[in-house]
Amino acid sequence: MNNTQPRMRSNSSEPKDLLTSVTLIIPAYNDEETVGRLIDDSDTLLSSVCSDYEIVVVNDGSKDRTLSVIEGRCQTNPHVRLINHPINKGFGFTIRELYECGSKDLVFSLPGDYQYAPKELLQMAKGLKDHDFVIGLRVNRNDPPRRKMQSKVYNLMLRTFYGHKHKDVNSIKLFRRAILDKIKLQSQSPFVDAELCIRAERAGFKVIEIPIEHLPRTTQGASGGKFSVIWDTFSDLVKMRSTF
Repeated sequence: MNNTQPRMRSNSSEPKDLLTSVTLIIPAYNDEETVGRLIDDSDTLLSSVCSDYEIVVVNDGSKDRTLSVIEGRCQTNPHVRLINHPINKGFGFTIRELYECGSKDLVFSLPGDYQYAPKELLQMAKGLKDHDFVIGLRVNRNDPPRRKMQSKVYNLMLRTFYGHKHKDVNSIKLFRRAILDKIKLQSQSPFVDAELCIRAERAGFKVIEIPIEHLPRTTQGASGGKFSVIWDTFSDLVKMRSTF
């Protein structure tokens, strides 16, 4: 693949100049307590820094009132779009669907549990001046010790298998949608986050990590610690080597 992709650059580091148009993607699962506030706060921020934006939210088979909360926001805000999974399809399938559904120049991801504040967009946007892909590096990660250990093992395997040097590949991201015109994602497990970063970098796009704040969890919606999810993720990590 050609490693000399054209990149958009700006002489300014102001968010309003760098954030040309934005698709905010939000995967939500049993997040009734947080997803409405996240949508509202994100809309307030985006409307102040970007004239062209959309907020795409997937309800991934939630068993609580997450769907009705999102539907309420869609009825009152034309910028909000809902994708509903009547049955839970898992984070990997959902986030890949969201990555590929955006229509704006930039894609920004936030999970529905509000462990990241929308304001991190402004911090991460600084990386767009000289890079195409920005990963939010969780400096003080508010997760249980077991999840932190799993992440360390996972990142070690990414370095071993792919030489991937970034430390927090499963954190939130801000990247140019044009990247998806140059690469093809294959994974449907949470490994798709790492696959996106690895393929983008190997296609010649510049990737950077920028420190951000990670908030304590207030809901129990995520399933990333389940053995079946871990197994699928590590299986995809190994299988992708054959595609390079």
